[in-house]
Amino acid sequence: MTRKKLLLYSLALLLAVGGAYFYVQKGRAAKQTKILATARVERGGVRRVLEATGIIKAQVGASVKIGAQATGAISRVFVRVGDHVKKGQVVAEIDARELRAQRAEAAARLKLAEAKAGYESINLPRHQSLVRQQLEAQSTLDEAVQNFRVARADAEAARAAVGTLDVRISYTKIVSPIDGVVSQVTAQEGETVVAGLQVANLVTVLDPTRLEMWIYVDETDVGRVKPGLPVEFRVDSQPERLFKGAVDRVYPDPEIRDNIVYYKALVTVDRAEAAFLRPEMTTQCGIVVDTREGVLTVPNQALKWVAGRQTVFVADKAAPGGVRRVEPKLGLPGLERSEVLSGLSEGDEVATQLVLGGEEKPVETKKAEEKPAPKPANTSGKKGS
Repeated sequence: MTRKKLLLYSLALLLAVGGAYFYVQKGRAAKQTKILATARVERGGVRRVLEATGIIKAQVGASVKIGAQATGAISRVFVRVGDHVKKGQVVAEIDARELRAQRAEAAARLKLAEAKAGYESINLPRHQSLVRQQLEAQSTLDEAVQNFRVARADAEAARAAVGTLDVRISYTKIVSPIDGVVSQVTAQEGETVVAGLQVANLVTVLDPTRLEMWIYVDETDVGRVKPGLPVEFRVDSQPERLFKGAVDRVYPDPEIRDNIVYYKALVTVDRAEAAFLRPEMTTQCGIVVDTREGVLTVPNQALKWVAGRQTVFVADKAAPGGVRRVEPKLGLPGLERSEVLSGLSEGDEVATQLVLGGEEKPVETKKAEEKPAPKPANTSGKKGS
């Protein structure tokens, strides 16, 4: 073999060995886990929040349907929808001319009865004096006493009749029993209202500061919901505003929707926050069922499910490939961070987004199974608040 051929064979062998080495190294690099984004393990607070759907409702007594207690034609309507009214303010009026005429007649009868009672009260002592002097029979005195009592009773009855008509006349002025806003007007001028039959709803007044929220809690979560737990919620009309409240009570009666059992938790809305809300608004709620402060926490984005195990990938230069796999023991789960009981240390840099060896897409955090939100009931019935 010539020297030239030996050199060519040596060069070919070198290229083959180099190519094999490059291929092996490239395969190893492809199998290494790559961290794309990290976050820090740190101490802080963790809150376990139950997410649910709610609906704003008017409290019992906050919405009043005003009817009529007098019979007659509606002569005037003083309010329109959206008007603010005060307690005792007249919102509508019924024609009272006939009642006023009856009252004038009753007043005249009262004067007549009072005059007769006055005469009998003066006449009675005269008969008593004559009987004492034996100038008149006892039966005459008895008749005078009876006449006085009848006249006095007639006067009292006439006075009561006038009072009754005064009350009936007052019923012709329909007033608001509460401060609030007119939400509905069904009365029309000229329309006849008949008292004693079905009471017509002429005007509805709503107190917008007396609101409550019904939260529909899944049957699997209702055991953790207790009175006094903090509640946070938002509405679509005020997406930037976070409203706060607390659970007042949990109703024992279930509501079944889409074959799912829910229980209703009631939250009284603060009067100051009620100015931004309206009845029948849908809310996205969070009930804080547990809180831990000053505990070690890890971002939920760093919790990955690998081979059926919850795993955290820690950036560690001393570990092979610069990544260390840890299966931590977790405590209270939160919406954004979870409590760490063991397996991680404060200050650890954990991967929130990464690519496992050879995979093209990052491994994502396994999301908790979401429960379908109930459709809020469009009902007007309420339970006591």
